[in-house]
Amino acid sequence: MANTNRTPPLETLREAIADALWGAVSAPSLPAACVALGLRDGDSSEAMNSKRKYVRTRITTFKGPDLLALAHRVIEEYDVPDLADFVSELTTHSQHRVTDLTRRAVLTELNSVGELFGDLPVWDGIAVLSPNLEKPSFYSDRFYATLREDIQRHYVEDNDLSNYQLLELCGALTSSQQRFFNLLEKVVDPVCRRGQDQELLVQALNKLLIADGFALSVTGEISRHPQYGIVRAESGVAGSPKNLIFASVNCKPDLYFADAINNDIAIANDSDALIYDRPLSASGLLWTSLADWWRERERHDDRDTANKTLYQHLLAAVSAANSPGEFAVFKTYYAYFAQKMGEKLPALIPQVYLHYDPRAAVERGKNRVLPRQRMDFLLLLEHSTRVVVEVDGQHHFANGEVASPRRYAEMAAEDRRLRLQGYEVYRFGAAEFVDVQRKDDGRYIVGPVSTQLIVNFFEKLFARHTTREPY
Repeated sequence: MANTNRTPPLETLREAIADALWGAVSAPSLPAACVALGLRDGDSSEAMNSKRKYVRTRITTFKGPDLLALAHRVIEEYDVPDLADFVSELTTHSQHRVTDLTRRAVLTELNSVGELFGDLPVWDGIAVLSPNLEKPSFYSDRFYATLREDIQRHYVEDNDLSNYQLLELCGALTSSQQRFFNLLEKVVDPVCRRGQDQELLVQALNKLLIADGFALSVTGEISRHPQYGIVRAESGVAGSPKNLIFASVNCKPDLYFADAINNDIAIANDSDALIYDRPLSASGLLWTSLADWWRERERHDDRDTANKTLYQHLLAAVSAANSPGEFAVFKTYYAYFAQKMGEKLPALIPQVYLHYDPRAAVERGKNRVLPRQRMDFLLLLEHSTRVVVEVDGQHHFANGEVASPRRYAEMAAEDRRLRLQGYEVYRFGAAEFVDVQRKDDGRYIVGPVSTQLIVNFFEKLFARHTTREPY
């Protein structure tokens, strides 16, 4: 697959969808399959004449977003790696590319590592790059030799294929960028190599990947061994999250180190604050991951109960802030995007301590070390992107009814500091939420103006921070 930034025409995507369904579904089953995918009905005789034509005639009028959404549905429903690769190149990897020069340099580096996949059998490792080992091989002069047969003979048995030649034979120079990244993540996976061998290989590969703006970065761990994923090198916040302290309801959490060496912290008072301390995946912190952690913490039997009780706890933390704008942001986000994005929904985390001073403000007096500690909301997105969302009430820029240039200056200075660290900070003014009403029982009702304001913001935010369709 060529390394180019030119977007393929829509007709090419239509052909790729038709080819995928041609190979995945029999002609008698095709009409029902198309209906299930949201396409118009037809009869089996039409499908028997030409499966590709049957599909193409039903998607001729589909434009970009609808066509991509259909492609994603086909990928989720059927095992169609070629279509998955095509969509990956068209979306996730459409802008930022690893050049052919870098690919060749990486293969040269892997040529010197000895056993390519370390402790893992070659078949298990090479599958991430070339899942179909039964396809014809062009290495040997034997007619009808498969890729599996040539690897077995020339790499496993006779050892006359180098690591470079093996990877080239399996398509490392022409594969989709995602498959190439899967290969790199596999060779440094703890199941393949650990300790110094893993660390040195990561360092060597990163020296090559950085030329194209990528890097292998820690995204989790397996049995206390780091697990790496490919990230954009110049984006996001450096380092990996270790403690996420959030959703305090009653008062400031009284933190202490349970194990200072391991950086394990705990809360002494019953502040209702939560501490999420699991490693993040390359996708950031999704609601599903947060709910799974909560289910284990609260010992719930099922995910539905965990989802409900976690949401209620977070909503209580938001409601305790007595901010109509914060309530509107939280309520609208989950009401709208949970249905749209499903398991891809990033967790919108309320009342997050980005900074923490163990002493109270009255103890510090005029010698405050942190002007602001708790943020209204935090999103942890893919590629180490951290987004702070703030709803500014009057206290952000005034003392009572009197404007305070000092307070505003502190806020502006802190925003600059966060942005220089790699955070993104977005602010809503409380006055923007013109139709959020508080009822006599204390509940807020969010009107259509505020709802649309919030939906538009997050849609644009997700469009900026993910190059695939978020839902």
